[in-house]
Amino acid sequence: MPQHPSPYYGSPPDSAQSGPVARNMIASRPDFRSIRGAHRRFGAVALSISVGGFLLFVLLSSFLPDVLNRPLFGHVTLGLAGGVGQFVVMALTAWRYTVHMERRVDPAADRLRAELHRDAAARARVPRQQRRFGGW
Repeated sequence: MPQHPSPYYGSPPDSAQSGPVARNMIASRPDFRSIRGAHRRFGAVALSISVGGFLLFVLLSSFLPDVLNRPLFGHVTLGLAGGVGQFVVMALTAWRYTVHMERRVDPAADRLRAELHRDAAARARVPRQQRRFGGW
C-alpha cells in the first residue's frame, strides 16, 4: 500500500524528515516562535490574575471574615459581591483569551500553516526513490 505525505506533518514516518528533525524545522520558524511567545505571555498574565483573585478571595474569607461580612446594600455583603466578582473575572479572562487568539495567534498560525502546506507541496513534487523492501 503506498504512503502519501501528509499536508500537515510532512513525510511519512519512514523518511528522513520525520521525528525531531521535522519538529526542529517548525520550531525554528519565526511565526512558530511568535505564536509560542504570545501564548506563553498571555497565559502567565491570565493565570496570575485569575488565580490571584481567587486566592485573595479565599484568604480574605479565611483570615478576615468580618471584612467580607460587611453589608453593601440590603442583604448583599462584600463577600457575596466578591464571589460573584470571581465569575466576572473568569468571564473577562475567557473573553480576552478569545480576542488575543484572534488578533495575535491565529494570523501567525495561518501563515505558518500556509508555509507548511507550500513546503509539503514542494516535497511532493520531488520524486522519491521507491524502496523495494521495508527497512529492518
